[in-house]
Amino acid sequence: MKKVAWMVALWLGLWLNAWAGAEGWPQRIGQAMVWQVEGDYQDVRADLKDAIESRGMVISYISHAKAMLDRTGKDIGYHDSVYPHGAEIFLFCKADISQKLVRANPHNVVLCPYAIAVYDVKGEPGKVYLSYRVPPADTPAYKPVEKLLRSIIEGIVEDY
Repeated sequence: MKKVAWMVALWLGLWLNAWAGAEGWPQRIGQAMVWQVEGDYQDVRADLKDAIESRGMVISYISHAKAMLDRTGKDIGYHDSVYPHGAEIFLFCKADISQKLVRANPHNVVLCPYAIAVYDVKGEPGKVYLSYRVPPADTPAYKPVEKLLRSIIEGIVEDY
């Protein structure tokens, strides 16, 4: 019986690992939940855009974090980029979830729009990261937002 339980645990662990993407991902790093995929930055970026729009949501803004950091970094003595190909943050909302979020507490408006970042890191060729901010622990109304963000990213990760 112990052998069967061990084999079931092993199979479940392998399945969950495959489902979550690359080995060891996602990881909480600081205030972010982060996934890593092996791929081309532009391809992963396009997949993120498609994943958001295919769910019927409109991207309200794309923050060009790499461009901003590269531009301002030069003014304060940084002449190289942390992100070789890109770092962008896609901002969007889902009406029904956002309505519930702000009706639970009008001050939750600060949690909307939602954000998913896509970026690559200097010295890590072929690796692209997708991440979102860790939700506030004391905000139960944010749980559906996190579930949505996680499902968007996991849908992308499973293709890599």
